[in-house]
Amino acid sequence: MRLGELKIESTKTKGLGVFAERKFKTGELVVCGVPISKSNNRTNHSFQIGFNEHVELNEPARLINHSCNPNLGIRNNKYGGYDFFAIKEINLGDELGWDYCSTEYISIAVDGECLCNSKNCRTVISGFLTLPEEIKRNYGDFIADYLKVR
Repeated sequence: MRLGELKIESTKTKGLGVFAERKFKTGELVVCGVPISKSNNRTNHSFQIGFNEHVELNEPARLINHSCNPNLGIRNNKYGGYDFFAIKEINLGDELGWDYCSTEYISIAVDGECLCNSKNCRTVISGFLTLPEEIKRNYGDFIADYLKVR
């Protein structure tokens, strides 16, 4: 499936993924995630927007995979979802990835096993609660607003 600047296709190990169809510069908005439903309960595809609030986002936001070495960071948006910004240069053909721990206080993603295969893979996706302080600092403002009030 093609979405103009992005392409959704199968990956070898993670199911569907989202890939860049052009270069994106650092700081550029890549995807606007708009909620299609809201719940007090988490699901395997929900995004946590508060300690007891979860939303399902539209595609392609919903299909962007986790990475321990992400090229996207998130910010809350005016729709009640998340915008995904390039936090490093993204080249044509690169798979988009964001750190699930930047929105999930305690993650239930992918049975906790990380499939990103990045050189700095943490092997387990456990949530913001257990992220090392250095990683939290590196993400700066690119974490969910509710996590900024610790």
